[in-house]
Amino acid sequence: MIRRLLPVAVAALAGATFSTAAVAQNRADFQWAKALPAGSTVSIHNINGDIKVVPSTTGRVEVTGFKRGSGADRIRAEAVETSRGVSICVMFEGQDATCDENGMHSHSNSSRRDRNDGWNDAEMRLEVAVPTNLTVRPASVSGNIDVTGAYGDIAASTVSGDVSMRRLHASAIHATSVSGDVEVQVDELTGSGDLVFTSVSGDVVLDLPRDFGAELSMSTVSGDINTDFPMTVGGNGRMNRRAMNARIGAGGRSLHVTTVSGDLKLRMNR
Repeated sequence: MIRRLLPVAVAALAGATFSTAAVAQNRADFQWAKALPAGSTVSIHNINGDIKVVPSTTGRVEVTGFKRGSGADRIRAEAVETSRGVSICVMFEGQDATCDENGMHSHSNSSRRDRNDGWNDAEMRLEVAVPTNLTVRPASVSGNIDVTGAYGDIAASTVSGDVSMRRLHASAIHATSVSGDVEVQVDELTGSGDLVFTSVSGDVVLDLPRDFGAELSMSTVSGDINTDFPMTVGGNGRMNRRAMNARIGAGGRSLHVTTVSGDLKLRMNR
C-alpha cells in the first residue's frame, strides 16, 4: 500500500510546488485602485513594458504592475492624482522625478543617465481596468499597447511596439507607433472628433462602422493602400496607389492615416 501511494504523493507535492511557483510568478509588484469622478482621465506612462487596458467591472480604476528583469528591484510605479484624474508613471527607485498627466519628469542629470542606461535589464508590465465613463491615455517608450472596450476621447502611443485597440466607443482617437503596427477596431463613433492613426515603419489597419463618414487624408511612402469604403474625390482631392485625399460617406470628421514603410487598410466592420 505504501509503495502504491508514494508516487501519487510525490506527484501531488510536485503539483503543489508548481502551483505555488506560478502564484509567486504572477504576484503583483504594484497595485492601486480608486473610484474617480465621471469624465476623469487615466494617464499611463511606461518606459519599458507593455500596457494592457480593459473595462473595469467594479466601477474603480484598478492598476496592477508586474516587474521583470535582473534590475527589476530598481524600478517602481507611482500613482498621482491630479485635477484631471490620475497619472500612473514608472520610474527608478529614489529617482528625483515627478509624475503628472504629461508623464514622468526627471530633475537631475544622474536620473537622466540612469533612465537611459538602466532600462535594458528592467521592465514593468501594467494592467489597468478603467470604467467606461473615464478617458484613458496609455503611452510607453518600449512596449506594446493593448486597449479593449474604451470610451470617449482615446489616445495611445508607443515608440517601439504595436498599438492594438478593439471594441472602441469613441468620440476621438489618436493612435501612433514609430516602429510598430497600429490596428484599431471601432464599434461606435460619437461626436465629431478627429481620428489620427500613424506609424513610421509599420502597417495601419482600421476596422470602422459601415455607416462611417469622414474627410480622409491617407498616405504611405513604400506601401499599398486598400479600402472597403467607396470614395468621393472633390476638386482638391486625389487618389493614387500611395495617397488619397477624398470623402468617405457624408464626410464630417477628419480621418488622418499615414505610414512611411507600411501598408494602409480601411475595412468595414463585419
